[in-house]
Amino acid sequence: MFKRGLSWLLIVALVLSLAPLVPGTANAAAADNHGLYKIINRHSGQALEVYNWAHENGANVSQWPDLGGDNQLWRFVIVGGGYYQIINANSGRALEVYGWSTADGGNIVQYQNLNNHNQHWRLEDSGGYVQLKNRYSGKVAEVYEFSSASGANIVQWTDHEGANQQWTLVKVSPNATTVHSTIVVKAGEVYDGKGRTFIAGPALGDGSQSESQKAVFRLEHGATLKNVVLGSPAADGIHTYGDVYLSNIVWTDIGEDALTIKGAGTVTLNGGAAYNGDDKVFQINAASRFNLYNFVARNAGKLIRQNGGTTFKVDVFIDSCDISNMNEAIFRTDSSSSSVTMTNTLYSNVGRKWIGVTRVTEQNNTAY
Repeated sequence: MFKRGLSWLLIVALVLSLAPLVPGTANAAAADNHGLYKIINRHSGQALEVYNWAHENGANVSQWPDLGGDNQLWRFVIVGGGYYQIINANSGRALEVYGWSTADGGNIVQYQNLNNHNQHWRLEDSGGYVQLKNRYSGKVAEVYEFSSASGANIVQWTDHEGANQQWTLVKVSPNATTVHSTIVVKAGEVYDGKGRTFIAGPALGDGSQSESQKAVFRLEHGATLKNVVLGSPAADGIHTYGDVYLSNIVWTDIGEDALTIKGAGTVTLNGGAAYNGDDKVFQINAASRFNLYNFVARNAGKLIRQNGGTTFKVDVFIDSCDISNMNEAIFRTDSSSSSVTMTNTLYSNVGRKWIGVTRVTEQNNTAY
């Protein structure tokens, strides 16, 4: 009997080993750190999205046919203990159970990334699909009342293993791309990295503190860059020249600098994160306005540095960010004309906060 049972086990194992995998589908209960995914409901076949491309806190999350929009793309960020934050690629805001609800039917929305437990989700296997279980409530995300309608609401509910509570994660980013010469995004162009990871080749630099390294991306006046992950090494990151817009940019290891403003203009970075820099995260080498929204920064010398000894004017605006573990400051400048405005932001262990900044406006910030 034992031998017969063993032979059957071997046959089953062989069949399973030969079974084809679904292209682009994640392992049932796991996601890559900073990986970008579509989240597809088993019952309806529709995608989880932020309704109507909204950016504001509290905007509703619903289902809609898979159209491939950034509002249907989600970045999974490991926060420890087996949990993830799930960040919308369009808004840079986090999936959460609204108002810390523990009730069946508690609404699921997007909100500023506060790293609270109602924004933490565990991926649990459910018959080859994934359930999204909230850390605070212990309940799972579902399409309300088994609806198959476009725009149907997403809520939390007690886990009953329903098909409306089961999801497929479809990864949209291919393998890392090694960049051997700087990628130039010209005026008026939009470069969508589609969640791919870009790594600097030896010709660009090794990610050290050497000032001779080159940029992975160069953005000309009027350029847009979105949905890009810069891995290690990232050389000298991103250089900007003039008015540019960046959305959902992640540096998994900062290297020399994450981003340097090389030419005067307005630079807006909306959504993303940067981790592990020996010195500054953002370097400003020209008179400019720098808008930093919905961004997470961890572990560096300082968040922003105006080029030492310069006196040109820089206006920095920080909103809805989470900044922690900066050895020196959030913003350091030697210019008496430069200013910073910081609102709706969490910060922790940031040194002196401001060094050399004489014009400071703060509102609704929280130290933790």
